[in-house]
Amino acid sequence: MTSEPRRGRRQIKAREWEQAPDVYGLVQDISDALVCREQDQFLLTDPDGNILPDNRRGFGLYTRDTRHLSVYAMLVDGKKPLVLLSTAESGFSQEQVIGNYRMTYDGHAVGRATIEVIRRRVLDRDLEERLQITNYNNFPVSFPINYLFEADFADIFEVRGHPRQHPGNFARPEIGERSILYRYLGADGIWRRTLILFDEPPAELTADAARFEIKLGARGSLELGLRVITAWDEAERPADNSFVRLREDYGRWRSQFATLHTDNELFNEVVNRSISELRMLWTEDSRGEGYFAAGVPWFATLFGRDSIITALQTLALRPELARKCLHLLARRQARSYDPFSVQEPGKILHEMRQSELSAIKELPYTCYYGSVDSTPLFLNLVADYHVWTGDDATVQELLPAIKDAVHWVRQFGRPKGDIYLRYNVDSAVGLRNQGWKDSVEAIMHADGSLCEGPIALAEVQGYVYRAWQSLAPILEAFGEESLARSLTREAADLREAFNRDFWLEDLQRVAMALDGDDKPSTVMSSNAGQVLWSGLLEPERAEAVREALFQNDMFSGWGIRTLSRDCAAYYPLGYHLGTIWPHDNAIIAHGLKRYGFDPEAEELLTALFDAAQHFPTRSLPELFGGQPRADYRPPVPYPVACRPQAWAAGAILHLLNATLGLRADAPNNRLFVVRPQLPFWLGRVDIDGLKVGGRQASLHFANQQGKTVLTYRADDGLEVITTGDWQLYA
Repeated sequence: MTSEPRRGRRQIKAREWEQAPDVYGLVQDISDALVCREQDQFLLTDPDGNILPDNRRGFGLYTRDTRHLSVYAMLVDGKKPLVLLSTAESGFSQEQVIGNYRMTYDGHAVGRATIEVIRRRVLDRDLEERLQITNYNNFPVSFPINYLFEADFADIFEVRGHPRQHPGNFARPEIGERSILYRYLGADGIWRRTLILFDEPPAELTADAARFEIKLGARGSLELGLRVITAWDEAERPADNSFVRLREDYGRWRSQFATLHTDNELFNEVVNRSISELRMLWTEDSRGEGYFAAGVPWFATLFGRDSIITALQTLALRPELARKCLHLLARRQARSYDPFSVQEPGKILHEMRQSELSAIKELPYTCYYGSVDSTPLFLNLVADYHVWTGDDATVQELLPAIKDAVHWVRQFGRPKGDIYLRYNVDSAVGLRNQGWKDSVEAIMHADGSLCEGPIALAEVQGYVYRAWQSLAPILEAFGEESLARSLTREAADLREAFNRDFWLEDLQRVAMALDGDDKPSTVMSSNAGQVLWSGLLEPERAEAVREALFQNDMFSGWGIRTLSRDCAAYYPLGYHLGTIWPHDNAIIAHGLKRYGFDPEAEELLTALFDAAQHFPTRSLPELFGGQPRADYRPPVPYPVACRPQAWAAGAILHLLNATLGLRADAPNNRLFVVRPQLPFWLGRVDIDGLKVGGRQASLHFANQQGKTVLTYRADDGLEVITTGDWQLYA
């Protein structure tokens, strides 16, 4: 084998692209990138559908955490394409409508866009590209179409900026009559391959380019095609039309949700887009288990916390997704002790990667457990799944995993003699912070200095409290009376301690965290809002938290910031230092609803709906800037936010659920509707096929002179109860 080491390899020169007319400038971030994904493969391109040479933006064709094409660009008649339409709204495909620039051919003036190129790419185990080229002139034309390619086989963490320590080796590209094969032997000893296979031989083919001479008669047309193969397992490729098959699959996905429709067509678009993005990120294995990939491009894999929260968001509309997530996470639950991957028996996974650098343990992410909250969130999802489904069989199957998770919280998550669930910050690799705000600088004191560990996060104590409270009656029903009683006692003790240690009486707010010396972080943050979701805070203090959350330093008009604008560490585009996260706001909305602050929950739904209308395809991104809302500008994009992001896609569904006040009690065949309240811009909301256990209900909410009126139909045996009691809304 002739090979060259990774570090010595240079990207292909971009002369051909650089010499083309600079009609459009290169993008400066990925906020307007086109994204499509199917299972463990995704394509990220610039807005025109290309991956340019010398790409510094993370664009590429990725399979299993490896970039298999780092250049994938097309020229028409030697020029950058005149792109008339470019879309990836389907979720699994991209399509561009491309025209020619004005030119002269054989004495004829060829007008702008009189030659049309429709470029469609579909991801379905392989990437398939088809060009439909049409000449609308009454005379023949001839011109070249050029492709540029490169495969750098970069690990996703390299793309994100990790400096690789262990190089692999590239084989020389193999050029066939109608193919290019790139091969790379990783430092993990695994061969990775990218095969580009053309339907017909190009006029010229090199290691990094292909040229086709297009000859069209008057009003003539032709097709060109290629396939990019990156997965080399033995599974059969789909034999049918991938585009049609996947479009039908997306239709089936939507049909399996309870039908949600309103009288606001823009809101319907946001909801439908959310459900489509959830399908785009859903990944299912041969066991029938599945997960929501956290987000494209950086987190397009299994994250325990993200899948759990997304399953909670979708639970009312499609509960079986939660069951599949629970089974998968239980199967991945830690069984042994390993400091490198932060693995301890009973702990729920943080993330799982198939990347080269993780495989060789340069990074710890093959199966990484550096999350303090995935385990209590797993227990919350078990309990919430049961109240929506009454599925005793699944709880019985999960009982060993449930007990192991409880044991982890008690034995490993809490230092000896401590009542709080904590995490250390001294890991040599991996994450310093292990809550959902996991960036290095996310947890700080008022002066901006970082909190040292072991750190107890406010919202994480709430997750534990809520898990103990909601699991205790379930465990008792399954014969675990002693465990149930001890969890009830511990929940009461935790509530008393939390309201003593985390409540800042002089500031009238909840501390974001306690550091290793039990010194509170006195900054105002969104963590306090998530505490409300759990019910951990004494009711007489909730009003002060509500008021603090909606002051101008916290509420931007587009949502609640992660950190107060008054903090020394505040930065409106800091990852967790003042940006707005849709999923965070949705959880806060449920907390507000729980404590009776219905107008504020409704205000968050309105703010996030307004924000969604300003983003491409009306899709909420992972996060966006915390700058104040103003009439003359939309929310500020975070330059490298994932879009789609699973828990951002599910946030609008979760927010609507909060304002409607839906809460199930499937074991007793009851559905509670707690103080439903529609915002002023919704006159009607219809939900059909809402499942509670084995029965269904159709709910119809109408806004009548500012009052929300509910009418419903329910299967025999299912009782629908309207109530104002927030204690039922757990």
